[in-house]
Amino acid sequence: MRTIDWIVCIGFLVYMVWTGLRRGREAKSLEGYYAGNRRIPWWAAGLSVMGTQISAITILGLTSQAHESGMGFVQTYFGLPFAMIVLSIFMVPMYRSRMLLTAYEYLEGRFGPATRAIASIIFLVSRCLAIGVSLYTASVVLSAMLGLPPWSAIAIIATLATLYTVVAGIVGVVWTDVRQMAIIGIGLIATLAILLHDLLPHFGFGRLLELAGAADKLDAVSVQPESTAFVPRTLAEVATGSGTQSFWEQKYNLWAGLFGGLFLHMAYFGCDFSQAQRMLTSSTMHESRLALLLSAFAKVPMQACILFIGVLIWMFYAVDGGPMLFRPHHVALAQQPEYAPRIAEIQQRYDAAAMRRRELMLELATLPTISADNPQLAAYRSAVREVATLRVEARRTFGDPSKEAGQDVNYIFCRYAFDHLPPVVLGLVIAAIFAAAIASSAAEINALSAATIVDLYRRWFARRRDERHYLVAGRVATFVWGAFAAVSASVFAGGGSVIETINMIGSFFYGSLLGIFALAALVRRASAWAGAIGLLLGMATVFTVHNTLKVEFLWYNVIGCIAVLAFGWLVSWFEPRRAAAATATG
Repeated sequence: MRTIDWIVCIGFLVYMVWTGLRRGREAKSLEGYYAGNRRIPWWAAGLSVMGTQISAITILGLTSQAHESGMGFVQTYFGLPFAMIVLSIFMVPMYRSRMLLTAYEYLEGRFGPATRAIASIIFLVSRCLAIGVSLYTASVVLSAMLGLPPWSAIAIIATLATLYTVVAGIVGVVWTDVRQMAIIGIGLIATLAILLHDLLPHFGFGRLLELAGAADKLDAVSVQPESTAFVPRTLAEVATGSGTQSFWEQKYNLWAGLFGGLFLHMAYFGCDFSQAQRMLTSSTMHESRLALLLSAFAKVPMQACILFIGVLIWMFYAVDGGPMLFRPHHVALAQQPEYAPRIAEIQQRYDAAAMRRRELMLELATLPTISADNPQLAAYRSAVREVATLRVEARRTFGDPSKEAGQDVNYIFCRYAFDHLPPVVLGLVIAAIFAAAIASSAAEINALSAATIVDLYRRWFARRRDERHYLVAGRVATFVWGAFAAVSASVFAGGGSVIETINMIGSFFYGSLLGIFALAALVRRASAWAGAIGLLLGMATVFTVHNTLKVEFLWYNVIGCIAVLAFGWLVSWFEPRRAAAATATG
């Protein structure tokens, strides 16, 4: 990086951290530390909802995902607007009916303390697993930029995130998220403009889209599923290649996005406290709803834009010549005697295939129209597949194919940024990635601290202490969770596309959390035993399905929710009616 890029990047990060630290005076109690004294403007809370999710994972993971697989991943967000509307109608009134500090406090009033504790522990476990992934992602960039070992890059990000979160709590988190969203928007728009500036001299915009589509990079909507068989195969059948592929095995299509994505987003934004916390920070129910609706209608276009940038990076490399290997570790291994002869042979074939792809692409660009039966089009598609196959073959040279492929994917956007973005813009983009990592980690750390102190420590272990004691305990818990995030990120080795990994982790837990809130709202006779047993059996159902049947992870959210509702409803019929009626009225 050039000096000006360092100045831009470090300058913004210092400003961002200072913005969080100076809000510390507003955190004088648990109400201020975890709920911002209910005085956060709706637009700031809404941007914070988006900012917490649009992390470094989003920028690095989505662009790389689109580069490799096209825009099909956008289908997972099709259910988001519907989810936010449902949450605004049903979940916001539930949370705002009382002065809650965590979402899981509501469950105690409905089902008793055991269900509240179980739900809070499920949240803590899910976030423990996910926070290391998100923190690791940003360390990829810092390691590549500074040549540092990953653990030191993780320590820098975790320290900055923990610093202002310990001091200012949720108020610091929200206002740094607002700054984060601004720098991300500027960085993405600048990157998009530069890519179009480089590509449009070769193609008109319409032809650019045609060629990207011909390479299967713009298949954003897959309406027809690959299979209509609704009986899932067992993992044993998949391992032996027997059985018929089922509807549930296709990872991304319109139906998985609308229904699996709907449940995922309802659970994530409504029941994962790292997101749901924002609903408790605004002054009124109306403002909480506005915060959710801002994300509902701005999130999908932003995600589509990030994916489109990934497609344009693929187009840029197709024209300008792209590397066969993106991960620096792979590049270094390719020079070693053990691998060099094999990699050199693959590289030679890769260069020939990439040149053939480029020539065919430019030839097609000169044609007035491109018909479906054009032989050049068929040859172009064949060259696209050959280039992709050779990249996989090269990665397999170094070890396990699935793991090595996933690690390589996470470096694609980094490689493009460092090699091709001009001064100042590179600094802005790197600052955006760091800001996203710091801000999303800070939000998760604060939410973990809130659940630990409010749902567990104050409720079960220290019930009669003063407010100052709980505030100090909250800051200590925030520090401990920040340290845990750094350790878990160091353990995570980056095995797979990070954007898929984070959604997969959440899908194990989110459906069951959504199910317990749905049980509270829909089954009035359900009481303490129904809530606790339904929640535990819902989680058990998801893990049983994962270990026995071939079902893609988006459907885990639907399975978990329905299982909690079904088991909770059944148990409710065996509970004493008087107890059920008492808890149904709160």
